[in-house]
Amino acid sequence: MTLKTLVTGVAAAAVVGGAAAGVTSVASTVNSAAPAVQPVVWDIPLPQAPAPELEGPLLTTLNALAGGGSFGGAKEAYIQGGIGRIEALTADRAFNNAAERGVFPLSFTLSGIEQNGPSATANVTAAAANGSVATQNVLFVAGPSPTGWQISKASALALLSAAG
Repeated sequence: MTLKTLVTGVAAAAVVGGAAAGVTSVASTVNSAAPAVQPVVWDIPLPQAPAPELEGPLLTTLNALAGGGSFGGAKEAYIQGGIGRIEALTADRAFNNAAERGVFPLSFTLSGIEQNGPSATANVTAAAANGSVATQNVLFVAGPSPTGWQISKASALALLSAAG
């Protein structure tokens, strides 16, 4: 007897036995206590969106960048990879110019927070004290800052360009 014949015979016996017992469906029920299956594409996990528990740390990161101090000092911890001396001077100048125009204090709101491993994206809406409002998509990365999150260098430079 070959393996194929044996497998076919066992499958046929199961079907006949089920029919004799009155089974009309062999579909199993979903166990709600079972762990959720995580969808993957080519063995790459899909983003774990949305991630509302990140809102607090991400807002704290943004508020630290919009607060007082130098970009070459305490604020540097909130920017991925830090920034160079020239970039820090440029950022400080843009920050001071915005302060003179009455932009600060800023209030931030986040929407569409999506985490994908050690990074997260969010639509950040900043409302300035002078009434202007702007929204920009910002990339955050897990890093050695007091909040555990840093803004990506590219997002930081884009924000500075928008403010500057």
